[in-house]
Amino acid sequence: MTKRLTILAAALTAALPVAALAQQPQQQPVQQARQPSAAEIAAFKRDMQTAAQYPLPADFLPRMTATLNAIRAANISPPNAQNLSLAQTIDQTAAIPGLAPILSAHGFTARDFVLGLSSFGLTESLIRQPPPAGAQAPTPNPANVALLRAHQQDVDALVQAMN
Repeated sequence: MTKRLTILAAALTAALPVAALAQQPQQQPVQQARQPSAAEIAAFKRDMQTAAQYPLPADFLPRMTATLNAIRAANISPPNAQNLSLAQTIDQTAAIPGLAPILSAHGFTARDFVLGLSSFGLTESLIRQPPPAGAQAPTPNPANVALLRAHQQDVDALVQAMN
């Protein structure tokens, strides 16, 4: 496994404890993050490649921005998907009360929503900071790269809606 994927996997498994520690008083002992197993790393790599290759529709950027704004207006919070697989995240998203009608009104299923956001985030990240030569990073869908590069204003609007 490349150093980049090791760092990504470690960052994903350690992000919650680090965020929690940032809010705790200094006196409390620091807990070590659990290292992912080989099976978890393999599943993470498969999920990353699935997300990277997921085809974004041509109208994805404005439609997802409108969807996120509608979700925020409905005061619906996303599930805590930290350390979950794509399948688990999709299942948790589908179970959120009141979310399905909003997604449907914007032409998304829970699967489309999660995979679309994952694909967008991964592709945008790989465009912004390409991996070093020889890294075994996922390869983004070329059509998604072209879509994001051709619509930077819409990319910026979606990034803002995500924050």
